[in-house]
Order: sequence, then structure tokens, then C-alpha cells
Amino acid sequence: MDDDVSFIMSKLMEKGYTESQIKEKIKLKKESLMYDITTKGIISMIASEEGITLPGKEDTNIESLKEGMKDVNVLGRISRKYLPKEFTRDDGSRGVVLNAFLTDNTGEIPLVFWDENAVNYNEELKKGDVIKIISGQIKGSLKGPQLHISSKSKVIINPEGIDESILPDSYNIHSLKYERVMISELEPGDKFKEIRGTIAKLYSVFFYDGCSKCYKKIDSTQKGFCKYCKIETSPIKIAILDVGLDDSSGYIRASFFKDRAEKILNVSSDEIYQQVKNYLEKGFNLRNAGETYLSENHYILLGKEVLISGKVAESEFVGSVFQVHNIHDIDLEEEIDIVLEAIEKEIK
Repeated sequence: MDDDVSFIMSKLMEKGYTESQIKEKIKLKKESLMYDITTKGIISMIASEEGITLPGKEDTNIESLKEGMKDVNVLGRISRKYLPKEFTRDDGSRGVVLNAFLTDNTGEIPLVFWDENAVNYNEELKKGDVIKIISGQIKGSLKGPQLHISSKSKVIINPEGIDESILPDSYNIHSLKYERVMISELEPGDKFKEIRGTIAKLYSVFFYDGCSKCYKKIDSTQKGFCKYCKIETSPIKIAILDVGLDDSSGYIRASFFKDRAEKILNVSSDEIYQQVKNYLEKGFNLRNAGETYLSENHYILLGKEVLISGKVAESEFVGSVFQVHNIHDIDLEEEIDIVLEAIEKEIK
């Protein structure tokens, strides 16, 4: 018998379970799952639910997660969850990805599910759920580390016996990491800031050739080789949308990258590129082509209110730029609470 399994079995028996009760527990757990998993995996899930931790397999705080780490155990609460997206791989096969955010009292990290896991957990997971992840993998991205659920990872939703006092409560998870501020309060170098403003100007949309996996820029001399992922890939067009935001206290240029640009424009990067290319063929330069495309096709965005989070970078050409990490739905009840809280602070 595997050493880990033997350890868990002995700990379960110390808790008063008989061997037959453990087998019945394994059977019931297997029947309750929507996907196939090994007996060892099920025993590991039961161990987590019973508060049994394998030596050297303690939970890792989110702030301690670094790119390249493997087989990490993490306990957190789902702070955001998005709809799954279908995509086409380089080999023509179809895939599905589900993105969410996991939060603990030390920070927040993007959580990524692929294919069958994406489909299954889209049905099971909801915002506010506590989840225990066993054997997750930490991969890098332009925005920092991401926690990926692989085929050998295990996810336990709302496990029993967890001390939830070590996690942020459901009400505060949205504002744990990002601080809501007015635009006038932003300073160069600020990180983890959240602003709500109105799109007052459409600057332009730009492109570069990026890796289809990590989205980082591919050097034209590399001929489709991504030096970050160490793989040959077919470069894709990555869109960058620049707009001006106003919130009555101030004004700042905001930059939306790839899927954030696509979300604001409600158009895929490929479609945007093809339309901008048409202007280039008419003799426009790159900047004017992007400006004209926006003014003729997306003028309706002027006056649209957005809630975004990210950081402030400094450009020698345009000054401060708010680099958008996330676009959030505006929750009116939450906005009312924020206003009431601000009023209470003023009164005090």
C-alpha cells in the first residue's frame, strides 16, 4: 500500500473509523463525484475533510505561491468566477477554460480550470465557496502567478472541519486585495487599486504578435518560438486598447490588454485586427488606423461606466497609465454600501 494511503488510513482509524467504515466512506465519496478519480485521490479528499494533513503537504498561503511550484496544497475562498470560454488550439482541437479567483487572508490568485474540469466545476463552484486544492500547479502569466488545476489535482468544495476564521468572509472578498480609490488619489507605482469611472475618450487600439499560450510578445527574429514557454507556437494578434477615464475627481488613461480589450469592445482580437488592417491598407498610419476604427465602430462606449482594478504605470510619452488587470460587474448594492461607508467616515 502507498505510504500516503497507509498514513491516512492509520489516522482515520485513530479517529475511530473501522476499516469497513472507511471503505464505505470511499464508496459514497466516489458515487457523489461527477468525474472519475483514483481511490488514492478519494482517500486524499477524505483526509482533507477530516483535517488530516500529510507530512510536507501543509497548505501554502497565496502570497507565498511562486511560478514553477508544483503539487501545492491551497485553501481559499472563491472571490470571483467567470463564464467558461471555448477556444481552438494550434492543432485544431477545441478546448474550454474556466477562470476564477481564489482568496485567503494573504492575497488573491487567478485560478484556472481546463476542459473537462472547466465544464464540471463551472456547474459546482460559486462565488463565496471555500475550496481545498490538492496538487495544484503554479504557472506564470503577464499578470503574475496563476494556480492551475491539472488532471492529477483534486478540488474539495466546502470541506468539513475547516476553520473559516483563517479566510476572508464572503462579504469582504471583493475588496480584500484591491483598494477602491478616486482617480485623483492615484500615484505612479500604485498597485492593487480599484477605480470606477466613465469612458470619456477613445485613444486607439494597438497590436503585437504574441505567444498563443502565455500571450507575451514574440521577437520577430525567433520565428514563432516563445522564449518564455520554450515552445514553437503560431503567433496570435494581441490587442491593447487605450481609453481615457473620468470620475469627476480626475482623469487618467487606462490600458486594456487582450481579453480585457475584447470584453470592452465585445469583439475578438482577430476581428479587431482585420478591421484596423483595412484602414492601414487605405494609407492610415498605425495610430490613426486604431483611432479611426474606434471612433467609427465603438463611439457608443463614450459615457459607459466601468469598474476596473489594476496598477498605475508611468509612461515617458503619456504620463500615468492605469494598467487594467480585471473588469468587474458593477453591483449596485455593493456600491451603495461603499457610499454609505464613506459617508459614515465623513461624519465621524
